Amino acid sequence: MKITISLRRWLLVFLLLPLWASASETALPDEIGATMQVHRSERDGLWEKTLIVRFAGERRVLSTSDGMLDAQAAINHAAHPRLWHSLGRDSKAYAAEVRDATADRLQLPRQALAQMSTAADMDNLAVVTRRYGPLTVTVLATAGARTNAIRTGVDAGAYIEGQVSATPPAGTINIMVLSNIALSDAALARALITVTEGKTAALEDLRVPSSYTKDVQATGTGTDSIIVVSGNAAPRASYTGGHSRIGELIGKATYAAVVEALGKQNGFFLPGSKRFAEAANGPAKSAGDLRLALLHLDPVPGDIAGNRERIENGIRQAVRNGADWVVTPELAETGYNFAKRVGTDWIAPFPSAWVSTLAAIARDNQVALFVGVAERDERSGKLHNSVAVIDRSGKVLGTYRKQRPVGSAEAWSQAGSEGQPFTVDGIAVGTLICADAWAAQPAAQLAQRGADILISPANWPPVEGMGPGDVWEKRSRETGLPMVIVNRGGKEPELDFSRGESAVSVKGKRLHTFTAAEGDIFYVDWNRKQRFRTVRPN
Repeated sequence: MKITISLRRWLLVFLLLPLWASASETALPDEIGATMQVHRSERDGLWEKTLIVRFAGERRVLSTSDGMLDAQAAINHAAHPRLWHSLGRDSKAYAAEVRDATADRLQLPRQALAQMSTAADMDNLAVVTRRYGPLTVTVLATAGARTNAIRTGVDAGAYIEGQVSATPPAGTINIMVLSNIALSDAALARALITVTEGKTAALEDLRVPSSYTKDVQATGTGTDSIIVVSGNAAPRASYTGGHSRIGELIGKATYAAVVEALGKQNGFFLPGSKRFAEAANGPAKSAGDLRLALLHLDPVPGDIAGNRERIENGIRQAVRNGADWVVTPELAETGYNFAKRVGTDWIAPFPSAWVSTLAAIARDNQVALFVGVAERDERSGKLHNSVAVIDRSGKVLGTYRKQRPVGSAEAWSQAGSEGQPFTVDGIAVGTLICADAWAAQPAAQLAQRGADILISPANWPPVEGMGPGDVWEKRSRETGLPMVIVNRGGKEPELDFSRGESAVSVKGKRLHTFTAAEGDIFYVDWNRKQRFRTVRPN
């Protein structure tokens, strides 16, 4: 028998070979009768991650991509969003090649493999199991609803098969349902409705808006896929609607999996889910005062996950001590000299999933946040050294982008334009980042535009000839505005921030100065005018 295979597909098979051998299995419930693996590879320097669920035997499967089939495995293939974008019209052929190569490696006929594809990261996969008596349902979901969420019945569709789409769809909720009991073909079909209802309920409770009609609730994305897999055990089900126990399990497992996946991928969280359990226990505030927490932290350059955890822990402690606003240093998310260590490809379009997580924290704890982040502009792709501003309701008000990046450590970032005040608690807040305070103009512009206070995250070590000297006092005198500077502690191999000063300057005078060699949190109560007083936490 003569076997032919295209060079392109042969290369794809070849790429999968070493990863297949090293992939590890993740346990699914024994009664489901399936194994699960995630296989990792690269194409054009961009990641690919394929979830492979292999069944103990042949199963009846309904797939929104493949129709009804007798399958022995199912896959959910994830690839980097930039890879899908670069493929363009070739994306369907690419997905088919992945399916065929996977079938070859599994030594299965291609028609025995159900498939779906996504740009959501498989590391954000949610696996949820629900049981009742002899019934078990496991749902595996990946979800992205940041750019492609739609409300069916409201939003327009532009894609016509066979024609080039001006705006290729991006973002997908993929759901795989595994049942331990046998489902009739009718039950498989009815399960699609139950799954869709569970998914839509999750989107509504998460308050995910349509990407196209901003004031309406999304019901899904335009590229969602579902695979429902029948089991073999008794009792056999011919109905999977919400009145049946198996339908209840499918709906509840789908709801929970979509909620979890959207939290991991996009930072969408149910109201209250990010509320800190500890009761506020800070010193009493005078009526009308706002308590500002100055997170004078010690970020580690390149330790993105660790720095995010430090910031979240700092917010938790600040909330416990009655903070109304929390301010971090410049680039608290990344550390200052991060780019040489971890590069910049990881920087996501703003707002990133983590910024959305911060928004949920702000909402659930009624605290406003000013957080130093690395930002990628969603449209231009340009990178900025920024401060993300989030109000107490969890609304992301936007970012201020540093106008004066400094030296090689900030060569990755583009200069931002003139700033506009953000309105937080009815107060016009002007933001500056570190060296933006060196010249008079940025602060003066904010004052001219109605700012009531200046907030300045910084990474500014007191080094001879580099400042800050009396810069902050000058800006507060020239503008007539109080200025709160949140600097940092600690050391990076390139710079010593251990003597860095956070400060409050009013009318040309330094009222308060704070230092902590290894980082700390400082508190000041502000009467919304010119009075500040330091507060010691309980």
